[in-house]
Amino acid sequence: MNEDFEIKEIEKFLQVHRVCYDRFTFDKIMRFLLARDFNHEDAKQLILFSCELSALVLQERIYNLYYRKISVNEKMSQDLCELFTEELRSIYWKWNELFKKTRFTID
Repeated sequence: MNEDFEIKEIEKFLQVHRVCYDRFTFDKIMRFLLARDFNHEDAKQLILFSCELSALVLQERIYNLYYRKISVNEKMSQDLCELFTEELRSIYWKWNELFKKTRFTID
C-alpha cells in the first residue's frame, strides 16, 4: 500500500513537471527523486524517459554530468546561485542607473 502511494506520488510529480526547459526545474525533479532513494543514474534515466528536456538542460545537466553533483541537502545548486546573484546585481545596477536619470531636483 505505501509503495503504491509512493509510485503514484512520483508519477504525479513527473506529470506536473513533464516539461523541463530550465535547470531550476531539472534540479527540483532530481532532488525529489533523490529524496525518494533513487540514485543519480536511476533518477537521470527516469527523467530522460518521463520528461521533455531542453537542449540547455541536456547539455548543462546531463552531458556535462552536473546531475551527479546535485544533492538533496542543498536548496539550490551552486551554479544556479551564482547565476541568480549575477542577475540580481544586473537588475540592481540597471535600476540604479534608471533612478539616477529620472531623479528630480528642486532648485
